[in-house]
Amino acid sequence: MKTATTKKFSERNYFGPISIFISAIGLGYAFVNQYVYDKPNSEMLLMWSCLFLAGVFSVLRTKYSK
Repeated sequence: MKTATTKKFSERNYFGPISIFISAIGLGYAFVNQYVYDKPNSEMLLMWSCLFLAGVFSVLRTKYSK
């Protein structure tokens, strides 16, 4: 009889946490350009915010899909 199993290394989904980390850096850079340096680039801000939300929703999907 098997007890609790763990996923293999190749079956784990690391897209969410890695994309959250990278997009948080990009989102911070976009906010600094927008408000501190007063160089508005709304396309970059929109892109990084969408990537951040994709990472958050990926983590939530894997958390609640069990």
